[in-house]
Amino acid sequence: MMSKRKALMPDVFKRRKRVCVGGLAKPTPSSPQWGSDSEESISMATPSDTKAALMYLCSLFPKQTYEGRIPPIIMKHQLYSVVKNKTLVDRQLNDLRAAHEVKMLKLGNEVDEYCLVFTHDYMNHVNMFYGQELSKTVERFLEGVVSRTNEMCVTQEIMTDHNFTDVEITQLVNAGVLTVRDLGSWWLAVPGAGLFVKLFTKGRKAVLASIRKSKYKEILKQELESRKMTASVKLGMAYHIHDIIGADLVTCIETTSGELLRLKDD
Repeated sequence: MMSKRKALMPDVFKRRKRVCVGGLAKPTPSSPQWGSDSEESISMATPSDTKAALMYLCSLFPKQTYEGRIPPIIMKHQLYSVVKNKTLVDRQLNDLRAAHEVKMLKLGNEVDEYCLVFTHDYMNHVNMFYGQELSKTVERFLEGVVSRTNEMCVTQEIMTDHNFTDVEITQLVNAGVLTVRDLGSWWLAVPGAGLFVKLFTKGRKAVLASIRKSKYKEILKQELESRKMTASVKLGMAYHIHDIIGADLVTCIETTSGELLRLKDD
């Protein structure tokens, strides 16, 4: 039971195995040219690879369906299914965070994994989530803290420097833009993230179950993409394929018939 539950929940605290090359998306005119393993390529690379990968993954997210409820959220490990060089991804992601283009956030206690949201998507989401009910405290927090930090958490010192009282911090926690980390520090959070966690977990479970039921617990990626599972895979099949590849839950094998996804042992 524990092993099944473990497979359903990404775990950032355990060392991940290198994502197989077979799991990479092939460059097309409408998709980014992904990173290379060579050291020469790394030294000459620009942040466009990882940013383009994020934009591509965001394009798979059903934005219109969940507009105002959850922003386009990408799990960090999904990037490794698109850009094969993990070192390059981490380096360029740090650059994007330093430039305040991307927020890296922790998703509550149920999913011990980090997610990525473009800063403008995060700000727009909070404004749409609350609409006219957006409090002055939240508005001041977005403008004074969120837009200026690239950290995943804030401390009592930071909040005091920005003149937030204990009462106002409690208001921010109740609004869902902060969650308690420990005494005197808080994680930045996404209002409505609980819905995403529910959809994400249910979708991953359904996709893995579909592969498990296939002969030899393997399936051609093209066949999996064509399966209609809209009732349980509400974030989209392509979105979840990048999830299971990036999370190293399947082995990617190139065959004459196309890319094969083989479920790893639980």
